Amino acid sequence: MTFLWIAVILLALLAVVDLIAGVSNDAVNFLNSAIGSRVAKRRLVYWVAAGGLLIGSLLSANMMEVARKGVIYPSAFHFTELMVVFVAVMLVDIILIDGFNTMGFPTSTTIAIVFELLGGAMALSVIKNHQSKIDGIELEQMVNTDKAFIILAGILLSIFLAFIVGILVQFVIRIIFSFNYQRRFKHLFAIMGGIAITAIAFMILKKAIGDNSIFDSYSWYSSVILYQSEILIGIFAFSTFIFLFLGLSFNVDIPRIVVLFGTFALAMSFAANDLVNFIGVPMTAIESFKTFLQSGESSPDSFSMAFLNNNIIRKDIYNDHVYTLIFTLSAIIMTITLFRSKKAKGVTETEVYLGRQSSGYERFEPSYLSRVIVRNFLHVHNMAIGILPKKVVNFFDSRYKKAETTDAQTTVDGVIYFDTVRASVNLVVASLLISLGTYMQFPLSTTFVVFMVAMGTSLADQAWGRESAVYRVSGVLSILGGWFFTACMAFIGTFIFAYIIWYGQWLAAIPLTLLVIGSLLLTHKYHKKKREEKRILKEEFQIEIDNNLDHLMESGSEQIRIHLQEASKVFYLSMQGFIDEDIRQLHEAHNKAQLLDKYTRDGKSKYFYAYAKITEEGIDSGQYFVQAFDYLTELAGCLLNITQPLFEHIENQHKGMTQSQKQDLQDLLDEVSGYFNHIIHLEKEQKFELVNEMISKQNFLISFQDSLRRNQIKRIQKGEGRTRVSILFMDVLAETKNVLLYSINLLKAHRDFVSSYKSNNPSSI
Repeated sequence: MTFLWIAVILLALLAVVDLIAGVSNDAVNFLNSAIGSRVAKRRLVYWVAAGGLLIGSLLSANMMEVARKGVIYPSAFHFTELMVVFVAVMLVDIILIDGFNTMGFPTSTTIAIVFELLGGAMALSVIKNHQSKIDGIELEQMVNTDKAFIILAGILLSIFLAFIVGILVQFVIRIIFSFNYQRRFKHLFAIMGGIAITAIAFMILKKAIGDNSIFDSYSWYSSVILYQSEILIGIFAFSTFIFLFLGLSFNVDIPRIVVLFGTFALAMSFAANDLVNFIGVPMTAIESFKTFLQSGESSPDSFSMAFLNNNIIRKDIYNDHVYTLIFTLSAIIMTITLFRSKKAKGVTETEVYLGRQSSGYERFEPSYLSRVIVRNFLHVHNMAIGILPKKVVNFFDSRYKKAETTDAQTTVDGVIYFDTVRASVNLVVASLLISLGTYMQFPLSTTFVVFMVAMGTSLADQAWGRESAVYRVSGVLSILGGWFFTACMAFIGTFIFAYIIWYGQWLAAIPLTLLVIGSLLLTHKYHKKKREEKRILKEEFQIEIDNNLDHLMESGSEQIRIHLQEASKVFYLSMQGFIDEDIRQLHEAHNKAQLLDKYTRDGKSKYFYAYAKITEEGIDSGQYFVQAFDYLTELAGCLLNITQPLFEHIENQHKGMTQSQKQDLQDLLDEVSGYFNHIIHLEKEQKFELVNEMISKQNFLISFQDSLRRNQIKRIQKGEGRTRVSILFMDVLAETKNVLLYSINLLKAHRDFVSSYKSNNPSSI
């Protein structure tokens, strides 16, 4: 009984943690469209979603039965056996989902819970067959293998179906409305908006009253069932009239309302479908424990779980206020997570970035498969262009032509990554597919459906242009691969954990729980470190806000200063780490150099984009800024050329420098560190009149470096220097010379930019 008490308490606590981790991952499903199109401030979007979460939680009773008998046959288990499986499931689920959250990867919590239950049941089947002296028990008696394969087939089918439907619908909608739909198509938008609201209402209707065993005791239920068609027609007529009135009278952006309404509906759908993934197992365990205590049975090892075949929650949810309280508290926890979770924002940003209309910084590196897919797609596209009549091609091109304004717009709450038309299509198509799957009792993963619809609409909107296609395709393939990785790790992890817990009981459950806590602490620390790196290096360059010299002057100057400070830190860490042969310090320096190189190169392209859009009067001033970022990029490349060989040398356990080499390098480090400090101070205070003084300092350092090189050559001639480290020493001196040259050129280019800017803008002085 000790294990059972500990297991029940653990499951209750783990339910809260799993709920937070799960919502942090799945929030992207219903926030993606609203956040990407910026239909409202983020807080308003969260409150709209919170309303959907609350209602959806109260409608999730039907899905709660999946944890009881959707994947496994409870009658094949005794109480202790099932508790072992449940504890293993929850521990693995938290580790797995939190890991994906930390990396900013959306994954399917439905896949996770299904394969975790399969893995736990498989472990118990192997154990029972091993311990049984007779025939034992077959896996088919414990696991609903038919249901499991149907779920897997449904998920695979939904990937292609959602993607294709998203492409086709978005293509048709874009041909109708084009990108220049503002203040136009009021009547057509009203009709399309009415259709969208009706489609979403159909989904809500199916979610809310789809299971007549819940509502059949209510008098209004039969009327709603009888007049479903009339209700939907009435919703279409009313919403169309309202949209037409608002559009003609107040020039309201109708798709914006559709997106907010769709966000509410998808949040409700998420809570109704996926809440079981987080609290279904703990609720089943608590209900089982309560039934066991009431039964008067003395041994949990012989207490059958066949009673779980009864729809307990579905029957009692509206009569037992405890269930209502649990679901309400779950909605509150999910809402708080929406507002507070940093990881939820990271997961949302990943999906929004993959679907954004403009090019720029890409989070995924191209893979061989993504290059092959893009190459073949372009080949087919060129063939289609050659076959279609010229007039048809020109018509399509005209519908995709954008206004002469900037590609990306902004609001107070951030950058608009795609318009409200595409956001509306994302929500409506995803809602219809999910409701259709529910209506046909076809298993779907809401994460798969929503994500693949969003990717399909972005492809149809030509968001995946030649500049970004290989990166976006690589990102989609990575996330799809992550989902299948989730299935494998969920199955294997739970199989192992169930084995350990079965033989170790509570003595194993507690250490495994501590392992989960340690994992959460490590991922929190890692995620915090990554957020800090983004903050320091300003990954999110807001070049879309001001494409003018003022923007280059303020934001660009700050970037140069921050990157110079980071360059100084990288140089110091790498040199001192090599002198001390400190592998950890060299590893840190190498990581920082890689980040600096990545962000400076990306910043260069973004600021060049901004420079390309400034007025003709600012071209002369802007060219100095472009030069400055060129030198900054080269400086970062030199630092990477220093840190990488130094790190590899020590990592490979090669011999370090001689004492005389260490002393020379220490003297060089002291001089260059002081040089960097002076440059950073001059740049920050804009004391550019002292540039000539810094040039003299640079010349001195180059001469000093030449003397160190001569010393090294003399050591080699005397046979004192070891070949490998001597070559590395000479390479470091050469790259340090480049660092000195590029840094002073950077300072001079920035000086010229500031001087030119002030001469053209006397009011700024």
